[in-house]
Amino acid sequence: MTNSANNNFAIIVLAAGQSFRLGQMKQLISIKDKSLVEWQLEQALQVSSQVYCVLGFNANQVQARIGHLPIKTIINSKFSDGMASSISAGVAALETDIKAVMIVLVDQWQLTSRDLILHQKFWQESPHAIVVAQDLNVVGASGEEKIGPPVIFSQHYFAELTQLTGKQGAKPLLEKYQDNILKVPLAHAFFDIDTPEQLNNMYKKLGITA
Repeated sequence: MTNSANNNFAIIVLAAGQSFRLGQMKQLISIKDKSLVEWQLEQALQVSSQVYCVLGFNANQVQARIGHLPIKTIINSKFSDGMASSISAGVAALETDIKAVMIVLVDQWQLTSRDLILHQKFWQESPHAIVVAQDLNVVGASGEEKIGPPVIFSQHYFAELTQLTGKQGAKPLLEKYQDNILKVPLAHAFFDIDTPEQLNNMYKKLGITA
């Protein structure tokens, strides 16, 4: 459960996309007898009492599945502009006393509350850093490291987050402040559901018959 110390630490779950490549709404995929968006929000609520969910595509349909949860919902009417618009809308809606925010994607289905709590602890130890997940299993000739959400930004970056535009999410900000990034190995962060193949892999790992 959350504690009062986490009241000024927010989590934003981004769930506004149209899931073009998947061919169905990833927000409503069933996982552990819940919709995926419910599952993700429940994990977040074990870390913070300040949980926000950004909706967009078929927002009313998703809202109907999460209306019972003690979260704050933001409707991003510009969701088709890209992830940056959802980050901007979510951060703009934060309460004024929020000191930091963790941004999570709705389809990071392997993330658990334990993962999020550990991620938060790294930020608590280095509150001026931007904390990102790092994949140590880099494959490919390029050898480029892979980093991404969950990402934690302190309030110092909120104004710039609300100005983000485009399809790259917060990547431009991460590049601008690359010397201030703290990379945390978190393998669970790099399993998502963008394609039918990835969805089938999730079902296999969970022992679910599609």
